[in-house]
Amino acid sequence: MRAARFDRYGPAEVLYEARVPKPVPEPGQVLVRVHATSVNGGDLHIRAGRVKVLTGRKFPMATGVDFTGEIASAAPGLEVGDRVWGLRRAGGVAAEYIAVDPDRLSLAPKGLDLVEAAALPVGTTAITALRDKARLKAGERLLVRGAAGGVGAIAVQLGHAMGAHVTALTGAGTVDLVRELGADEAHDYRRADPAALGSFDVVLSTTGTGLPTYRRLLSPRGRMVTIAFDTDHPLPSLSDIAGAHRALEAGGVRVLPA
Repeated sequence: MRAARFDRYGPAEVLYEARVPKPVPEPGQVLVRVHATSVNGGDLHIRAGRVKVLTGRKFPMATGVDFTGEIASAAPGLEVGDRVWGLRRAGGVAAEYIAVDPDRLSLAPKGLDLVEAAALPVGTTAITALRDKARLKAGERLLVRGAAGGVGAIAVQLGHAMGAHVTALTGAGTVDLVRELGADEAHDYRRADPAALGSFDVVLSTTGTGLPTYRRLLSPRGRMVTIAFDTDHPLPSLSDIAGAHRALEAGGVRVLPA
């Protein structure tokens, strides 16, 4: 079958179409014929080699996490031909077929075609961050960094739907878009003074830079969820996140990886 691969880190041009064996599902897995896959920030950072201290140099590498497709082998609750969407944390979904655990997919929404739907599995990160990790409540103040990205755009809409007051940081060109998505306040992150934004019950950061600055904006019982780390300094950044989690949780302030 055809699958996307790359033999070295670099720009999009390093990707090529490879011929690889069609996967054989392990017991309990489902075979999916892939219809579409999205390209998210993590895919770009890995392919560019920005986190090679973590991903290593064992090539060729596969790419892609989010997918839509049709069931190619029946499983409990699923029939051949069912339209599904999901994600596979092990990656490699940019291929004609993938073998995936059934708990990593579900039936795709009927109101979207499979190309449109492929852009949305990344949004489950926002659900995990705000509902499960931060336990956002109606009336709380929420700050979303990177509010026009794949996760941030969903987080703005979800925070609004959950009854929070949503403040969004985004690029100058997407301020109006983010307001349309439901942000009560939207600011150009390049011009905004963090200290002037006020305090927040929940901070969701989709970018890994400047975390200590935004950590200081948390209210006494505030919760900060970060889904990213500084890719230019991955190990110090991850160490900072882990250390902040341990140090602040006892005082009621939480710094949580999503």
